[in-house]
Amino acid sequence: MHSRAPRSPRTRLRSFTSLLAITGLALMGAVAITAAAPAAPANAAEPLPICPPDGEAPPIGPLPTYTDSNVAVYVGGDYLATSSAAESEGLLLVRGNATFDKTSGGVFNVGAVGAGSGIVPAGGGTMLAVGGDLVVGPTTNLHVGANITGGGAVKVGGTSTGTVDTNGAGIETGLGQAAAMDPNADFQTVITDTSAEIAGYPVTGTGLVAGNQVQFVGTPGDDPQVFTLDTGAISAITEISFTALPADVPIVINVTGTDDVAFSPNYFAIDGVRVDDLTSPVFGNAASRILWNFTDTTSLLIGGTSQFMGSILAPTADAEITASTNGRVHIGGDLTTRGAGNEQHNYPWTGGGSLGCQQVGGFSAAKDVTGPAAGDVPADTEFTLEYSYELGGETITGQLTLLADGTVVDGPQDLPVGTVVDFDEIDLPVIPGVSWGTPAISPEQVTIGDDENTLVTVTNPTESGTLMAGGFSLAKSVGGDAAAAVPAETSFTVEYRYELDGTTTTGRIAVLADGTVSQGPQDLPTGTVVSFTEVDLPEIDGVEWGEPTFSPETVTISTDEDVLVTVTNTAGSPDGPGPGPDGGTDTPTDGDGDLAETGVTGIAAAIAGAAALLAAGVALLLVRRRRTA
Repeated sequence: MHSRAPRSPRTRLRSFTSLLAITGLALMGAVAITAAAPAAPANAAEPLPICPPDGEAPPIGPLPTYTDSNVAVYVGGDYLATSSAAESEGLLLVRGNATFDKTSGGVFNVGAVGAGSGIVPAGGGTMLAVGGDLVVGPTTNLHVGANITGGGAVKVGGTSTGTVDTNGAGIETGLGQAAAMDPNADFQTVITDTSAEIAGYPVTGTGLVAGNQVQFVGTPGDDPQVFTLDTGAISAITEISFTALPADVPIVINVTGTDDVAFSPNYFAIDGVRVDDLTSPVFGNAASRILWNFTDTTSLLIGGTSQFMGSILAPTADAEITASTNGRVHIGGDLTTRGAGNEQHNYPWTGGGSLGCQQVGGFSAAKDVTGPAAGDVPADTEFTLEYSYELGGETITGQLTLLADGTVVDGPQDLPVGTVVDFDEIDLPVIPGVSWGTPAISPEQVTIGDDENTLVTVTNPTESGTLMAGGFSLAKSVGGDAAAAVPAETSFTVEYRYELDGTTTTGRIAVLADGTVSQGPQDLPTGTVVSFTEVDLPEIDGVEWGEPTFSPETVTISTDEDVLVTVTNTAGSPDGPGPGPDGGTDTPTDGDGDLAETGVTGIAAAIAGAAALLAAGVALLLVRRRRTA
């Protein structure tokens, strides 16, 4: 009976997530080298879920099923895809130069593939990052992010030559190594440290070698299940089986020694059931559990034409791969993939860390009201906290409603690890008797951690118990041709109206014709909007009133300001020209719109008309008298 391995190694390994740079969140703005139309997106309907749960890894299939922006294939030296190598699923990160030069020509897919795990970076995110130069052979077409909405972005430290189709995403060149690999510039250190830590895991099971077969016998209950195998024995092995393993628990095989390794397995089974058959329903789960840690190997060949099951970690090796791999492939030196249609399928290791799937986390927020007027703020007062972050090349914004009583409110809890969230408080509530100081947000910015829910506290100080308030005053101005007929002490009534906390308030103020300023309320909260109406105009003999005007028409209350509103009334005479449309007097015109006759000419015409009427009256009188006689 072997001692039980503690859970702490797996837990500690997850701490490496903080060192990881989770890529694929920034859409490049540059134009792709070619303008080839992207294939029809397979995931256009809605965003894919992030990372498969343990024990639910998908089998090999044609459609994207989950997103994962952690590093799928890493090469610390130069990368070469040649012969008839076909695909590299997930994020491909190359520290040196990357060359895609298929002997027979054709398409090489990166990021998303024709048939694979379906665990791919988010559309528009980085799927290929090259610290050196990117070279695509003259008969090879490099497709990045095919069948993914938004395609796959490419970042290159040096130059790029050849045909690259990003399917609608961008490509940037000349960035330099660190910027091209960002935020994974230190990934070489990450895989070295990860390999060393895993190599220190206590052994929990036994590896029984017999000819070309090895049987790994586990110990129920241990997590992870850890085995060792010497480099001197592994090259002869072609058949691998695991027995007595707890369900879904990660598996580690630490391969120790410095011998060159040429490893070409063609059979994998768990508890007697073959799992490397592409039709197996547990294919994905088996691949995602197994990790081969080649701690000191300097030359590694993963050979054959079969399906290699499990992730490969070889921080000091130059590697060559001719088989199709199913898991992470993290190589510290050069990597050549040159098989007959071989592919790298992206199954994150369930043990986590740099080999695990991109993890998620979130944040929450709460309000803290302080200061001398804090007691005047009702517990149910609502505050608005705005947040924003970048995801898949887009800026995402949202709002949380926080209550003054300090209730904790959850924000999104499924943000990818490494996402940076910024905050801003907007539209502070207006509360009588409360003056707000500058809000303090702590922390001001949150970087999402693995399975963490970071609490953000928004503190609002009340600087004093005085109200941030102002007011308005009114004054009368009387114009028009009959203004002199309006006594100076004539009183006019102005009605004002405003809303406060959903309630409409009205009031009246008397103003005198002599222009005396009448003060309105001076304690209205800052921001209050006041409108005005004049009612019950006074009746004065010889005066007809025009439409009153207000300047300004409305008032928005400002702190410690008393805004003067002028109310203008036009007084017109009922016997003379009345007030015009602009408050002046109208000038009479004839029916054609010409100015009416005035002066002597007008008087003469009036006298002539009167004489004609008099003559007609006399003649009528004479006729009546004659009839009477």
